[in-house]
Parts: sequence; C-alpha cells; structure tokens
Amino acid sequence: MPRNRLILRQISLSAGALAICLSAWGVAGFLAGSGSPVLTVVAVAPMLAGLIVPVLVWFVGEDPRDRRGGWFVAIGVVTLLFAVAAGAGVSGAYLELAGDRVPVVVTAGDDVSGDGYQLVEVSAASTGEDLGEVLFFADRDLRAGDRLVAVFDPLGWFPPATGQPSPARSRSTYALATVAALLLTALTALRIRRDVNRYDFTGSRRPR
Repeated sequence: MPRNRLILRQISLSAGALAICLSAWGVAGFLAGSGSPVLTVVAVAPMLAGLIVPVLVWFVGEDPRDRRGGWFVAIGVVTLLFAVAAGAGVSGAYLELAGDRVPVVVTAGDDVSGDGYQLVEVSAASTGEDLGEVLFFADRDLRAGDRLVAVFDPLGWFPPATGQPSPARSRSTYALATVAALLLTALTALRIRRDVNRYDFTGSRRPR
C-alpha cells in the first residue's frame, strides 16, 4: 500500500464512522422527536446501530494486534459524544433550516412547564387563526397579548416549537460536537502517524 494511501485510508475510516453515527442518530432523533410512543420504541434500533456500527467501521482492515482496548475506548467515547449531540440537535437543526416561522399572538399564557419553558395557546398574528398550543422557551412569563414568532414543522412531524431549545441546551450540544470532532481528529492523526512511521521503518503498515 503506497504511503499516501495510508493517510487516505485512515481519513476514510474516520469519515465513514462519523457519517454512520450522525445519520443513524439523526434518524433516531427524528423518530423520537415525533412524540409517538411507537416511533420512540422504533428509534432504539438506529440508536444501537449508531453506537456500534461506527466503531466497527473504524476498525475495518485493522490487524488484530492493533485492535487494543485503548483505541476501542477512545473511539467509543467519540461515538457517544456525537450520538448525544446529533440526537439532541437534529430537530432544532431541521427546523432552523426548513421550519415555517409564523408571527403569533399569545391568547393564554399561564401554563408554566418549568425550566424556562411555557406551554401557551397562540393565534396567527395576521389572520387571528387559532394555532393551538405551542411550547416556548422564555426568560419571562408569557401572557395574553404577547407577540412572538413560532416555528412550525411544514411536514407536521415535530410538535410546535421543538426547534426552540434553551440557550443552555444549545451550548451543550455545540460543545459536545466540538469536543467529539477534536477527539476524532486527534485519533485519526495518531493512527496515521502510527501507520506512516511503521511503513517508513518496515515497508508495511501492519505490526511485525
């Protein structure tokens, strides 16, 4: 195997593991975010796949002597961090890109759900049409007459305001994804260095 292909191989394995993890947990987030108990149970399958398959992909073609516990623990932590970030952030990311933003007026706003969220009844600001209950994150109590912008899923899959996470949750999601990306980059660089150094000394990427 040419030296440059060693580098490309490790980058490809890391990219493949990342793609599988994010896609599996993205699907899981969509299923669980629907609010349906049945789909939440179904979401367990992609969750498990998103934890196990990326680790297996990352070790494709590795010599058995290179499959050490430390590597498994490290890539397992990376996969878990990406899984939590993707599962928590998929609904918000989707609605941020595709959601319908509708100016609304609060018609009843006394139901406080805790943690800064309020479940309030709203109507469309332009037509007065009753839009039902919407969950908002707010740093103040919402009352009748307050004007806001609600985010609705055009497909009707996610409940209203699913894409309005608290600032703390958003920061946590970005932080987890950033840490996971840095760790994955470091692990990829370490495996590239290992294989390139081995190749330079022995002409092979496999241990001897």
